[in-house]
Amino acid sequence: MSIEQLAQDFTQAVKDDNAEGYQAFWADDIVSLEPNSLDPDDHNPMSRVEGRGTLLEKHAWWEANTEMHEVTTEGPYVFGDQFAVRYTMDVTMTVDGHSERSQMEEVGIYTVKNGKIAEERFFYGTASE
Repeated sequence: MSIEQLAQDFTQAVKDDNAEGYQAFWADDIVSLEPNSLDPDDHNPMSRVEGRGTLLEKHAWWEANTEMHEVTTEGPYVFGDQFAVRYTMDVTMTVDGHSERSQMEEVGIYTVKNGKIAEERFFYGTASE
């Protein structure tokens, strides 16, 4: 399967909220990277997750703590062995009994090796004034 086809199929599964579909593209040793907070003392265990099982746990946490109101997905945009997808989300996060609704923007950069996604790396949008 070409990187273009893999990227299109993965992105469509995400748009369709088909977890089994998009998770089928993950390598067993996938690495998932999220930015740390700006506080250097904040050691977020979700900022680096390694392996399919641990990434499934991360997704389960997200599902348990997030209500998705709206999601838009743009892309994929392919270059070499990587592709990018832009996400815009309207979500309510509930952590430790506190709920907060927010609009989020992020770009996921996915690196493909041996026909599977070996790494996903997320970049968050910043607020403009």
